[in-house]
Amino acid sequence: MDASNFVHLPARTSLSDEKSPAPTYLIISGGTGANSFVSAFGSSPAFVLPVSDDGGSSAEILRCFGGPSIGDIRSRLIRLIPLPEHPTTSEEKERLAIYNLMSHRFPIEVAEKILRDLWMQIVEGQSSLWDDIGRDKKECIRAFLVQFQTLCLRRAHKQFSFRNFSIGNGFLTGARDFFGSLPSAIFLFKAVAGVEHGVRVIPVINTNHTVTIAARLADSTTLVGQCSISHPAFPSATLAGSRVTSEIHAMSHLRHGSRRDSSTFDTSIPQSRRSSLDEYSPNLSGSGGNLGYRKGEDVVPLDARIEGVFYLNLYGQEVFPEPNPEFLETINSRDVLVYSCGSLWTSIVPCLALRGMATAIATSPSLRAKVVLLNTVNDRETPDYTASDYISGILDSLRHYDKPKRSDKGPLKSLWEARALVTHVVCLEKAAVKVDETLKAMGIVIVRVPSTIHGVSEGETPLFTTQAVKWAMTRVMENLKEER
Repeated sequence: MDASNFVHLPARTSLSDEKSPAPTYLIISGGTGANSFVSAFGSSPAFVLPVSDDGGSSAEILRCFGGPSIGDIRSRLIRLIPLPEHPTTSEEKERLAIYNLMSHRFPIEVAEKILRDLWMQIVEGQSSLWDDIGRDKKECIRAFLVQFQTLCLRRAHKQFSFRNFSIGNGFLTGARDFFGSLPSAIFLFKAVAGVEHGVRVIPVINTNHTVTIAARLADSTTLVGQCSISHPAFPSATLAGSRVTSEIHAMSHLRHGSRRDSSTFDTSIPQSRRSSLDEYSPNLSGSGGNLGYRKGEDVVPLDARIEGVFYLNLYGQEVFPEPNPEFLETINSRDVLVYSCGSLWTSIVPCLALRGMATAIATSPSLRAKVVLLNTVNDRETPDYTASDYISGILDSLRHYDKPKRSDKGPLKSLWEARALVTHVVCLEKAAVKVDETLKAMGIVIVRVPSTIHGVSEGETPLFTTQAVKWAMTRVMENLKEER
């Protein structure tokens, strides 16, 4: 890696000698991409998350009840619950108990009857998970778990499976069904869990309908559904509905095939309880369906590179959804936009492949920096990608859905240059993804976080931490001051 490609900034700990208001942040990410450093963005960050995940218990909820996927949102909300290191007061103990309840996930390899019994203990308020939760909040939470149980009974013919089921997903689904609004369900979750009032969690699209994404590959084929793109259930890429030709003809292509968890889970059943359950459970390891995806499993490579990700309607046609108005309002009121690390094509791009996003970002009266946290390793979606490949994926997605109107003055050109949409790229020293000279030619500033900051030993994969992100954001703001 050529050191001349980087802009080296002075290692100061303050933006200036004069005190200035802390910058406010808008973070675009998936359900796990920013979970390890959510506290790096101050007391009032805004997180925008996709609603197109079709894996894990989200898949089972979508199969039986429809609606937008809430797995990524639930994962982020749980991470935002403020937990003391050593809870002593009743309020702190209650918050920890709510965290444990909402992050509780049923095991996979357990008989369905046992899981239903466990579920009913929770719904009826008899489970030990309710310990330390005050009666007022207990009955509030339980009411929406009862609402979810009502949904299960109303759609009994669907035979909802509780394997790999997340209690937090059940709460959000019950609340969304009751209010008819996902933002209202998010508000309720924040209120009962004690999430800081200034923190915002925003679904990228405000809808009560199921949202489906698809990826167009360089070999002219199309993969339908996030799991088919990111982590298909089986090595075969030709499962019914998981891989179709570039012409998508019918609704029948959109809902077939097995789905796996997209690693947005938090906590499985405690080991102390698992041992007692395994005594009664059959061996279900070979069954299909709602199996949990685990990072580190063998990844089947794509046959060709992804050229773009887009949304589909119920008839398999490409559509251009409107972004959540709350998302647009936040773009116009925050100082720094962060494109988080994570799955580029299934976590970040679904938040960008919307009408008018490029114009909204480029013309924001408040945004001072648009920062990419560059992945440290590549995955199935981004094989052999360099930094410029990641940036091209972001820029191409924004420009594709924000093209200028046709005119008679020659060929169409993108309305916004790279610098209007991305100003800085943050990379970690010794990361596997190569940072190339193309970014410098685009006018994008590169901020490299040294090993002494991110704290990863030689030979280990560096990861973004709260300390590393805070350090990088300080460097970004200092660079903006120097450019004035």
